[in-house]
Amino acid sequence: MAEREIKYRGLKTFQIFSGEMKSVWIYGFYLKRGTYGDPGPQAHIFVYENGYEGYRVEAKTIGQFTGLVDSTGKEIYEDDIISPEDGRIGLVEFHNGSFVVNYGNNNRQALYDVQNWKMTILGNRFENPELLISVTPPKKNESNVQDLEALNIESELLTGK
Repeated sequence: MAEREIKYRGLKTFQIFSGEMKSVWIYGFYLKRGTYGDPGPQAHIFVYENGYEGYRVEAKTIGQFTGLVDSTGKEIYEDDIISPEDGRIGLVEFHNGSFVVNYGNNNRQALYDVQNWKMTILGNRFENPELLISVTPPKKNESNVQDLEALNIESELLTGK
């Protein structure tokens, strides 16, 4: 059995000197732990660079690496918004024990079923939620027209229900 790297990413938001809020993705391994003065366990991503360094990240943004890359070699994580070569737009999720692409209206396809297709990461649901409400019809097979309504996609994918 081939090994795949188990790693996570999480979004860290902080205020820079000018007062502007900045967000960066932290990549490493996930650990939920408490630190002195915290009200309870907090989500952290740890990175190894000359010793381990832990960064507190927003828990809702933590996503696992799927083990796959898109057509440009960029790693695909949970909560990424991808477009396979058929032109549909979907959200990468972990559902019933496997990674899937959710196209809305309970229309899910195993990510590993589309891994040999040319996939492109368009963004992610935290930084690019507007991509989830833009519906693109398939390019290759016109008979497989999507019937996703923008409101259904927005409510289902953004709320996770």
